[in-house]
Amino acid sequence: MSVSIAHKRPRTYRKDYWMKVKDPAMIRRWRKQRHYSQRDLAYLVRRSQNTIYKLENGKLPTLSEDLALAIAARLDIPWEDLFLEEEIKPMPQLTNGTNNERQVA
Repeated sequence: MSVSIAHKRPRTYRKDYWMKVKDPAMIRRWRKQRHYSQRDLAYLVRRSQNTIYKLENGKLPTLSEDLALAIAARLDIPWEDLFLEEEIKPMPQLTNGTNNERQVA
């Protein structure tokens, strides 16, 4: 019996934008007000309970834009109340000074 595996299309992320947590305790307060456990919220945003724990305890000060928006949506509050948008400048390409092109003699 052959099983067909559906390939998921890769998500496209804006890698230059991350969110900074304003107040980790505020995430906990809103989560508890909505009667979610850390595990419940983690399930709803498709992350691990450990990720939510780290967010609420300040051990994860920045997070991806998609995760921040998902958390705010599940807690039913504007993302601006919980997070600050932070642009990360890409690092310039470094070269080692060697010529990578092959020369044919």
